[in-house]
Amino acid sequence: MDAEFLESLLAAVADFIGEVAAASSGISGVQRGPSPWAETLGRLGDKPLTLQPDEHQGIQAIREADPAFDLAAFLVRVGEMFSAYHAALDRGDLTPVRRFVDETAYAQLAPATEKSGRRFEGPRSLKVRTIKPITARHDDGLDLVRVFITAEQAGNDDLLCEYWELVRKRGTLTKPGLDIAHCPNCGGPVDGLDPTRCAYCGTRLADPALDWVARKITPQ
Repeated sequence: MDAEFLESLLAAVADFIGEVAAASSGISGVQRGPSPWAETLGRLGDKPLTLQPDEHQGIQAIREADPAFDLAAFLVRVGEMFSAYHAALDRGDLTPVRRFVDETAYAQLAPATEKSGRRFEGPRSLKVRTIKPITARHDDGLDLVRVFITAEQAGNDDLLCEYWELVRKRGTLTKPGLDIAHCPNCGGPVDGLDPTRCAYCGTRLADPALDWVARKITPQ
């Protein structure tokens, strides 16, 4: 990720975590676990997150089943996907996003992108303003988190707004430090020639039984 984009992403995550930590009512006790971003996000402190019951009670259920689940690190991870997705849009080739996008979603996104001719200048021109979960569930065999993201683009007054729906199989555990550039099974680097399967262990990369996968990306 571009340094400027990453700085804006971390600031947006910090803002959200600060908001829920400062809330006076809701579900408490959802602690931030060990995170690959712990040093960078150290300014967030060690406060428990206080989450609004109607909006985020699923987060607590996910964390109870997966104690290593870190909401701040998860949001940074979604931001990483967001950056890669818009970089791919800028190049006019969505193939690289198959590492983390569900096959059904990819089949819908790719032709729609080609038909629309929609192009962005890439992640270097984007700054995240808001990133926050709006729905979370731990049921029906799946963990599901729906995230709302807003970003501004240099030289463009229009705010980019998207909903990202992330899913994984219920019972899947967080692997701290994992990112979209590595296989969720063996940790090997993703081969740019085939972003669908690991070149080392042959695992299908966008597998919700192993890791979070983007099931829907919806512009507002």
